[in-house]
Amino acid sequence: MYLKEFDLDIPYIVEDENIESIIKKQKCEYHEATKLDYELNWKWKRRSFRLETRCITAMYERLFGKYKTKDCWKVLIECVENISDERIVNDSGVCSVPIQCSLNDFDAKSELEKKKTTLRLLMDGIEKLALSNNWDIKPFQDIALQIEQLGYVNEWTWKKNIKSPNKKYYAKVICHHNVESMDIFISILQRDGTQVLLEKVISEQPDEFAYARHLGDLKWVSDFEVALINKKGTGKFLATLEH
Repeated sequence: MYLKEFDLDIPYIVEDENIESIIKKQKCEYHEATKLDYELNWKWKRRSFRLETRCITAMYERLFGKYKTKDCWKVLIECVENISDERIVNDSGVCSVPIQCSLNDFDAKSELEKKKTTLRLLMDGIEKLALSNNWDIKPFQDIALQIEQLGYVNEWTWKKNIKSPNKKYYAKVICHHNVESMDIFISILQRDGTQVLLEKVISEQPDEFAYARHLGDLKWVSDFEVALINKKGTGKFLATLEH
C-alpha cells in the first residue's frame, strides 16, 4: 500500500446545549437534533476549514509523491480544541491522528499564517504517525522544508506548453492554489521564453472538485488567441495577444 494523500479536518463535536435547544424548538429526537445541529452549525465550518487548508495539503501531496506503508494510504489530521482520545485510528487505510488546534485562532490568522499553521498541524500529525508506525520521518520533513523554501506558494503548470499556429508563441496554463481561491491563468510566451501575456481567466474555490472541471484542453484558435476549454467542451476562456 502507498501513502499518497494528506488532509486536515475538524470532526463534529456534539454540544449538549445546542442539542437540547434544538430538541425543544423542533420537538424532535436526539439523533435528529444532532443531524440538524451539524447542518446548521458545523457543516459550513468544516467545509471552510478544509478549503482554507487544502492549498498546503495539496501542495504537500504534489511534492511528496508516495511512500510505501503496510496499511495506510491517507493521513487525516483531526484538528480538535481538546484531545480526549490520543489514539490513532486506521479505518480502511485512512489513518486519523488527533492534533490540538483552536479554530477561532486559525480563523483570525492572515493567509500566510494559515498556510504556516496548516503545515505545522500536518507535520505534528505525521510525526505522531511515523513514531507509531516506525516510518522514516526524513522524507516527510524534506517536503515540509521544500514548502517553506518555496514561501508556501502552491503554483504549478497544468500540462505542457503548446505552440501557436504561426510558431511564434507558446501558451500554458498556470494554477495558483491559494487559501481562499484557485486562480487559473493563461500564459503566452515568445520562443525565447519571454512572457508577453499573463491573464487570469478563472477564479474558483480552492478544491480539486471545484476547479478540475475547468481543465479540459488548451488550444490555439488563431495565431494570437488561445482558449482554455472545460472538460465537457461546453465552455471556454480566451486570452488574446495584441498585434
